[in-house]
Amino acid sequence: MDWNLRFRGDAPLYRQLAGAISSAVEAGRLKPGDRVPSVADLAKRLKLSKITVVKAYGELERRGVLSSQVGRGTFVAEGPARPTEARPEITRSIRKLRETYARGLREILSLDRPPGTLNLAAGVPHPGTVPDGTLERLTKVALAKNPRRLHEFSASGLPELREAIAARHPGVASDQVLVTNGSQQALNLLACWALEEGRPVACETPTFTGVPGSFQIVGHSVESVPWGRPPSGRALLYVCPDFHNPTGQTLGEEDRRAIAEWAQRNDGLVVSDEIFRDLRFAGQAPPSLYSLAPPGRRVMVGSLSKTFMTGLRAGFLIADRPLVQDLLAYKRYMDLGGPALTQAVAAVFLRDGYEDHLVGMREYYRVRRDAVLKALPGMPEGTTWTKPEGGSQMWVTLPRGLSSIRLYLLALERGVAISPGPAHDIDGRFVNCFRIGYGHLAPEELKDAVGRLAEAVKTLLRQGPVESATGLGIHV
Repeated sequence: MDWNLRFRGDAPLYRQLAGAISSAVEAGRLKPGDRVPSVADLAKRLKLSKITVVKAYGELERRGVLSSQVGRGTFVAEGPARPTEARPEITRSIRKLRETYARGLREILSLDRPPGTLNLAAGVPHPGTVPDGTLERLTKVALAKNPRRLHEFSASGLPELREAIAARHPGVASDQVLVTNGSQQALNLLACWALEEGRPVACETPTFTGVPGSFQIVGHSVESVPWGRPPSGRALLYVCPDFHNPTGQTLGEEDRRAIAEWAQRNDGLVVSDEIFRDLRFAGQAPPSLYSLAPPGRRVMVGSLSKTFMTGLRAGFLIADRPLVQDLLAYKRYMDLGGPALTQAVAAVFLRDGYEDHLVGMREYYRVRRDAVLKALPGMPEGTTWTKPEGGSQMWVTLPRGLSSIRLYLLALERGVAISPGPAHDIDGRFVNCFRIGYGHLAPEELKDAVGRLAEAVKTLLRQGPVESATGLGIHV
């Protein structure tokens, strides 16, 4: 094939390149097994950016036209392209449908809450869990010694915070830690890296929808896989294995090992979100998924947002050194570096006070989980729920045919806010499920809130099941 291609028209360059390669395969100018140029070589030859070539190759891999082989290169696939993936307009249409549904759902969830609403939708700790004066005390200690060290910034993070984070994770050195502005930024960095690598993204479902959103916003078409199950191929897989958001469940050791084996066999990358792992208040902790995954194919993300203070924005990413260096390049372009003062505060807290704080937080959440479990039997027959051993949330499943979106609206009228199931899936599934966050209310308030929810569910039962795809339905 003559690789001296010319591009015309308004179509994106990566799509024109993908079309040219696909046409060459169909015409026989490229045959099954032929090797195509590397990303760097083709980008240089065509005077394109590497990201353009990566996106073109990635689209052709998804369509089954090309196949990447680790350590060898990219080749024309031996088999025909999969017909359901051969037309990029189908992918674009699916993405548009997802975005339209998500936008409508966000509008519903942004409805004003009546004054005094009991908040079961929150997924962050109540501000009252941090004693008055804590931030002032930590800041004073952080500034007591050589405050000039905080006048500058580092893209990788304040050294004392990286050291404090590494010390909490056996076998991890400080140069394997990248400090981020919350765990969300860690996912943003990985999204950029995966796009340039041409690596597809798979995300567990149900999930916190900010996760797939972090990947979709830079152009990924995210595949949903059931929680705890690995995808096929060399994907980047996001998993929240400990006190999973939104179900509160913990992934068993056997499933963790299966994911680690998948990564080894397929050159997969496991992104283990261990943000809730420190909040176990019952049962035995399985090994960290990060510790089980093979070196070079693992990332851990974490934060102090769920255990201490959301506004501190003290997040981090742990990975093997080559990947940390790759991600550091994106971090420099993204924000140059996070605020040194808040990082110093976080470092002080991790060294002195964090363990005692965790003891109190675990008991705080255990008491509230128990209050919800005691109240839930008042729900109508056929309702089931999870029993978390830690964290701050649980998953409730309504009888089939009932809609958690309609329950959300009915509950608001009764002064209770929940997080409906479709808000935790990019395709709007789990219509008859919802998340309870029990970290924002006192035990008696939780009992009251669940009682009001039970009355709302009984109203839904009287109205009958809903068959509509949106879960809304109309009853006159």
